[in-house]
Order: sequence, then C-alpha cells, then structure tokens
Amino acid sequence: MRFLRRDPPPPPLEIQELGRGTQAFQAMLVEYNWLRQESLNAISNRVTIANFMFGAMALILAALIGQPTPTTGTALISLIGVPQIAKVGLMIWLGEYNRSQRAGKWLAELELRINAAVGHKNAMSWESTLLSNSLHMSYPYSSVLLLLLGAGWAGIFVGIMQLRTTTGLPADQLVWLLGGVLLVASAMELWFLLSFRKKWLQIKRNYSKSGPSMWTV
Repeated sequence: MRFLRRDPPPPPLEIQELGRGTQAFQAMLVEYNWLRQESLNAISNRVTIANFMFGAMALILAALIGQPTPTTGTALISLIGVPQIAKVGLMIWLGEYNRSQRAGKWLAELELRINAAVGHKNAMSWESTLLSNSLHMSYPYSSVLLLLLGAGWAGIFVGIMQLRTTTGLPADQLVWLLGGVLLVASAMELWFLLSFRKKWLQIKRNYSKSGPSMWTV
C-alpha cells in the first residue's frame, strides 16, 4: 500500500519575512547599480556632445573665415547655421543633463531606503550628499553654456563681417542692413538664452533636495 506524501509545512512567518526582505534589499542594490550606470552614461554623453558640437562649429568657422572670396551664401551659413548648431547642441546637452539629474534624484531617495533597510543612517550617502550641494557643478555647466553660445556668437560676427563685404550696398543702406541683422540675431539669442535658462532651472528645482518626490515629478 502506498502512502500519499504530504507537502512539507511552510516555514515560520519570521523566515518568510526575512526572505522577502532579503529579496527586496537585493533588488534595491541592483537598481542602485543600474541607476549609477545611467547617470555615468548621461555625464559621458554630455561631454561628448559639448566636444563634438564645439569642434564642428570651430571647423565650419575656420572654413568660412579661410574663404578667399566670401559670398552672401557663406555669410548666411555663418550667420544662421553656426548659431543654430550651438542651440541644437545645447538642447541635446540639456536632455542628457535632465537624464543624469533624474537618475541622481532617484539614487538619493534609494539610498534612504537602503539605509533604512540595513538600519544605518549613513551606510550609503554619496548621491544624497551631492544633492545637498547644488553648486558643486554649476561652474562647469555654465562653462559649457558659454562655450557653445560663444562659438555661435562668433559665427554671427563672422557672418556680419562677410555681409559687409559681399552685399555691394551703399554705405547708408549697409548700415541699416547690418544693424537690422544684428538686432534680429541679438533678439533670437536672448530669447534662446532665457528659454534655456528657464528649462535648466526647472530641472534643477525638480531634482533638488527640496524638490518634489520622484513619484510626483
């Protein structure tokens, strides 16, 4: 006669809770490592974007300045194309900045959860500490902004100088033309700068230590 085997009794509730807690803790550590990599990738992408865009604008400007006989076409490329490259580069850079800040904010909140799980207040505190010091990278970020915008402004200057020699207009008409071009270019640059600053500050507020929780951003 064969006897039916009974399933073993479930482990005590304390052991079950310990197992679930261990799995949750391991999941948090895996998430932490992936988010660290996400942040590092975004930082690396920002450096690559800044270098590539500045190098591209420098090559274009060098080619335009080296033209033995500049034309209205080369003037317009310098006046319109080069500043647009700077703006596109900065918007892509801002997207990667948002990506790294988002990861950093989540890492800081994840550190608090990990510290609570291990019962030690400062077991992990790197991102939390960086989040408390919002000025630690302000100067490098501002330098990238000025570098790319400055290259765009150099393009505007070169374009105006080339227009001055290629239009063939009388002096009085040339002054009005160059003044109008400079005014429109300045207005566009100011609009972009204010718009970029607004988006940048919004990202900084969203992902600052005093900003909203990641669950609400």
